[in-house]
Amino acid sequence: MLRPWSYVHELLPHYARYNDPARLRDRLRDDYPYITKLEDIAGKKGIPIYEPFQGAVIGPFTVLAPSRSRYINLVVESEKTPQRSIRSKAMQTVLSRLIEAARPIIHFIKSGWGAEKFSPDPTSVENEMSVVQYANICGHSILLTGDTGRDGLKEAADYFQARGGVLPGIDKFQVPHHGGRRNVSTELLDRWLGPRLAQPLPAGQETFSAFISSAKEDPVHPRKAVVRAIVHRGGKVMTTEDGHFRTSKNAPDRAGWVAKKPTPYPDEQEND
Repeated sequence: MLRPWSYVHELLPHYARYNDPARLRDRLRDDYPYITKLEDIAGKKGIPIYEPFQGAVIGPFTVLAPSRSRYINLVVESEKTPQRSIRSKAMQTVLSRLIEAARPIIHFIKSGWGAEKFSPDPTSVENEMSVVQYANICGHSILLTGDTGRDGLKEAADYFQARGGVLPGIDKFQVPHHGGRRNVSTELLDRWLGPRLAQPLPAGQETFSAFISSAKEDPVHPRKAVVRAIVHRGGKVMTTEDGHFRTSKNAPDRAGWVAKKPTPYPDEQEND
């Protein structure tokens, strides 16, 4: 788990209003209350906390992103931290509500096989702080991406290939940020998963699986453009909208568990 206050001495020079590390540490803990609570819970339960910077090996997984230097820069850029949070929290809340109210209704367009349209906007700085990690377990290449964006996926791919990793070649792919359209691109999916196929693969002949954590209560995730893009590369898309599921290799059947149906290929995608 990455905790911004652990790097207070590296961050202090970026904040002109702070010259006391203790004050900055307290401020950062206030700015990231959920991370603070997780740290407190781990401490009470005696759970070790690992620092997941690029190159760290935690269990069977190797961290591909973020690098330490990139993470420090992201913390400085964050709207949550003192350098950028000039407006009062009340003003930020009002502004967020105005932006949400002004957000247009999503429009869809019918699209043929292979057409992909992703948002040109980047994801948030907080999402880019997400840890990207890789493991090969039972002969399956597994990529966990959290909520990372395009910069994180690129940094992870660069590091993976620099260490001798071969791309494309992921067997189990956790799609970033609930299937967000601002977290991936055609170029990055080509790099990690392979180029688009000329035509759909028959059901049951998919070459990899993609997993999306999404809820029925969220009407916009996963984005249809993202589901389409996974299928374009021969993937089978599985979401959590119908509840939790497991993935395994050569594992025995479990009583009461049945095969999960993949998400169908959408014939339309977002046009916003």
